[in-house]
Amino acid sequence: MKRFFMGAVLCLGGFFALYAQIDAQTVAMVNLIKQDPITVRQLKAELAPLEQARGRTFSVAERREALEALINQRLMLQAAERDRITVSENEIDAALKDYLAQQAGRALTDVEYAQALRDAGSNAPLVRQQASRELLIQKYLMSKKQAQINAAVKEPTDEDVTRWYNLNKSELRRPDMVRLNLISVPFGADSSSKARAKETADRLVRDIGANSAKFDEAVLRGIASGAGVAAAGGSGYVSSRGVYIRRNAEYLQRLGENFLNIAFNLKQGEVSSLIENGDAYLIIKVIEILSQKFLELDDIIAPENPTPVSVRQYIRQGLMSEQAQGLLNQAMSELVEELRRGRNTVTIYEQYLNW
Repeated sequence: MKRFFMGAVLCLGGFFALYAQIDAQTVAMVNLIKQDPITVRQLKAELAPLEQARGRTFSVAERREALEALINQRLMLQAAERDRITVSENEIDAALKDYLAQQAGRALTDVEYAQALRDAGSNAPLVRQQASRELLIQKYLMSKKQAQINAAVKEPTDEDVTRWYNLNKSELRRPDMVRLNLISVPFGADSSSKARAKETADRLVRDIGANSAKFDEAVLRGIASGAGVAAAGGSGYVSSRGVYIRRNAEYLQRLGENFLNIAFNLKQGEVSSLIENGDAYLIIKVIEILSQKFLELDDIIAPENPTPVSVRQYIRQGLMSEQAQGLLNQAMSELVEELRRGRNTVTIYEQYLNW
C-alpha cells in the first residue's frame, strides 16, 4: 500500500511538472522589431476572466481567436515603440479618470479619483499598465489613420437624427430633478470639531431663517470670502448656478435618503432647516424644479452639464461617434494587416493551443 501511494505521488509529481512545462511553452512569437514570445501561461491568463464570465472552457478555435487579438496588440505596441510613440503619466491619469467618470455617469473630483486608485490596491499598477498599453495603441493608430478617418466621417442629416430619435425616444426620459444651492459647514471625526461646526451652522440658521434673500446674501459672502464652490456634502458655498440633483438610485447612494427627501419636498425658492449629511451640516435652497418627462429633440439632455447639449445635438454626436468607431475598427484591421505582412513577423505554434 505504501509503495502504491509513493508511486501515485511520483506520478502526480510528473504530471504537474509536465503541466508546468506546457504552460511555459511559446504558443506564438511576435517579431516586428524584436522577439516577443506569448506563452501558454500568458494566453491562459487572458482567457481566464472570459471563461469565468461565460461559465465554460473555451474551444481550440476560441483560444486561437483570443491569441490573434493578443498578437495584434503586441504588434501595435512594437510598432509604437519603433516609431517612438510614448504616453505620459498625466495622459494615463486622464484616461483612467475619464473611464471612471463614464462608469459613474459624472465627472470625478481629484479626491474621488485618488480614492478609486487606493481601492484598486495591489491591482493599481496592473490597471495603469493596461491603460498605458491601450493609449499607446490608440496614439499609434491615430498617427497613421486619423486623417483617413476624419475625411471619411460624414455629418448625420436631420433625417438620420429624427429616425434615431423616433426609434429610441422611449429611452430618453429625464427623472425628477431639482437645482439647488447650498451652504456646507464640514466637520472632522472628533466630537469637538462637530460641536464647533454645529455652532457655526446654528448661527447661520438663525441669521437666514426662512428668508430666501438672506440665504443668497450668505452664499455671496461665502464666495467673496474665498469659501469656494462645493457639491453636496462638500465644503463652502455653491455658485449662483447651483447644482442639479436627480431623483434616482445613484443620487440616493451618494446623498442618502434623508437629503433627497428634503430636497424634493421643498418648494421653489424655499430654504431648508439644518441638515446633517455625512460629515457636514447643510442648508439648502431650491432654485428650480424640473419634473420627470420624456425629452423632445430640442430639450436639454443633462442640464447639470456646464455646456448644455440638446437631445438633437446628443444624437448627432452619438451617430458621428458610432460612424467614427466603425471606421476606427476598419483602420485597425488594415493597420494590423500591414504590420503582419513581413516575413516571420508572426509565428503560431498550433500544437500548444490544445491543452
